[in-house]
Parts: sequence; structure tokens; C-alpha cells
Amino acid sequence: MTRRKDPDKPSAGTARRRKPTSYDVARLAGVSQSAVSRAFSNNGYVSGAAREKIRAAAAQLGFRPNALARGLITQRSRLVGVVVADLYYSFYVAILHQLNGALRASGFQALLFSIPSGDDIDSMIADVLAYQVDGVIMNSARLSSRAPSICRDAGIPVVTMNRIVDDPGISAVATDNRGAGRMVARFLQSGGHHRFGFISGLDDTSTSRDRQAGFSETLARAPKIASGGFTYDGGYDAALELLRGADAPDAIFCASDIMAMGAMDALRFELGLTPGRDISVVGFNNAAEAAWRTYDLTSVTASAEELSQRAVEILASLIEDPTTEAQRELLPGQLVLRGSARIPQDWAPEDDFSAFAPIRHPKDS
Repeated sequence: MTRRKDPDKPSAGTARRRKPTSYDVARLAGVSQSAVSRAFSNNGYVSGAAREKIRAAAAQLGFRPNALARGLITQRSRLVGVVVADLYYSFYVAILHQLNGALRASGFQALLFSIPSGDDIDSMIADVLAYQVDGVIMNSARLSSRAPSICRDAGIPVVTMNRIVDDPGISAVATDNRGAGRMVARFLQSGGHHRFGFISGLDDTSTSRDRQAGFSETLARAPKIASGGFTYDGGYDAALELLRGADAPDAIFCASDIMAMGAMDALRFELGLTPGRDISVVGFNNAAEAAWRTYDLTSVTASAEELSQRAVEILASLIEDPTTEAQRELLPGQLVLRGSARIPQDWAPEDDFSAFAPIRHPKDS
């Protein structure tokens, strides 16, 4: 009689190998288990010779320290939830790359939460907190004012990037959007423009509001305004709306590059206008696509590296000392001059905007 093999029972050759433990490493290295723990956590003294023995034993056994188990002991996961909602946009991909490097350099590991377009960010916060993160960095133009407060109220330190919410108890790092808006207005006026348009993002975001406020308060006459919702299609439709009827603008400032690209395509393909000659267009964030010859877009830029580094430094201080007061920093940007906007020969920022020095980029080959 042939005995049937139990399909759920592993054979001797495929039996799962037991994972080596820190006790196995200690026995092989001839040290205590606590020394192994200190060596891998960098918490406490271990002599150089003992550390070498421990590393060699761990390599021989294939031992890898369990970060989750260590977190249970230290009550620190060293995980930071990074909430983003715009990964289709290259500027936010660059931010994410810089954030990941800054977090690793500070001893943290990024845990990415990408919120698809149209989804409610607030409803995702419970998922973020369920992973027992030590802190949260939120980087999205679509961020609601409530989402960071949910984290703060749960006792989890939070920093917003490129967005400042109304709650003064929430730490933030962002570009000086209002100052940048003023700079763009002066730049376009210096170029001889007299009729202006502004393509806004989302009404409930501080980034769009502040850029619009700085732009509008500096102009001799109020701009025509159309909403683009921070999307390419929105920018395309908004440009057509602005150019309808009399008193059409001869210069347009867009609250983001992706909207500026949509606007430029509408101007060229629908209206037969040439940006930089017939009408000036300025964007914001200096996305990688802004330098493409197709767009050659003049844009306001801020350092993704500096924004990320400061966000991580502030978050680390909040994690280390929860009583630390909220910190808010506005970082200056620069105006990257390309072919989409008329460049005045004598253009120079006002003395009080000296931080916004222009960068002249040659056309890419």
C-alpha cells in the first residue's frame, strides 16, 4: 500500500531552517548576549576586538538583528511615516529621495504612504499610526489642515513640508511662498507686462494662497484668477479661461510647474501663442520637466535637499524631547530664468528680496 504524502508537511530537504539568534552569535563569538545587543544597537560600550568577533560570528551564522524586536524593548521603532500624495510629479519624487537619505543619516527608516489622487488623506492617518511610527513627515500640496493635528493629538511628532497648516502647534518647513509671489510680480512688471493672470492650485492649501497673495499685493493692478487644481489638465483649461474675452493677460504666474506646462500647451496648441514672446509664463518648484526644451519654463525653485534636511532635524528634536515647541521655517527660493518668460536686461531683485537671486540656465542640449 502506497502512503500518500501530506502536501502541507515539508520534507526533510525543504524544512525551514531556524533563524540564528543573538544568543547563537554570543556563543560563537565568546561574548555575552548583552554585548551582541550593544554592538548592533550602538547603545553602550563594546570594545573594538569584541565588536569584530561579533560581526564575524554574525556573518558566519547569517544573523540579522531584528529591528522590530529591538523596538519593543526600547519603545522606539526608528520608523518615520512619510505621507505623500503627488508621486506622479517629479518635484515630490526628488523630495522623497532627499528625505530618505536624510532620515537614514539620522538613524531612521522611512515608511512610505502614498495617497492616490481623490482619496481622503485624513482617513489614511489611522493606517500610518498603526505601524507605531516614531514620527510623521507630511509632504503634499493636497494635505488637509486636520491630518497633522490627528497625529499631534495622538502624541506622535509631526512635521509638514512645503505646506503650513493653520494650527500653530504643527511644525513646518516650507518655501517663503508669499515672498516668492512678490518676487515673480516684480520680475514680470520689470519685463514690461501690464495685464496679469494667476492660475491657483487648491483653495484650501497655504502654498497656493500665499503665492497668490504675494503676487497680487505687489502688482499695480489685480490679476485675473482661474483655478487649475494642481493638475496639468487644470492648468490647460485655466489658461484658456484667462485668455477669453477682453483684457486678456500678457503674463501668467502658475502656482505649480505642472499647471504651467498645461497652460503653455493650451497657449501654443489652442491659441497659437508662443510663451516667452507673445506671453510670459512662470511656474513654481522647478520640476525636472521645466528644463525640457519643450517647455523651457521659468520657475521658482527651493532646495529639496535643504527642505528635507531641516524637516528631519526638526522631527528628530521633537522625537527626542516631546516638550519641544513647534518650529516653523520659511526657506528662500530662487528664480530660475528660462525662455518661457521675457527676461528684463536690467533685472535684479529688490534689496529686501536679495535671497531670491535669479539663476540663468542655458538651454539644455
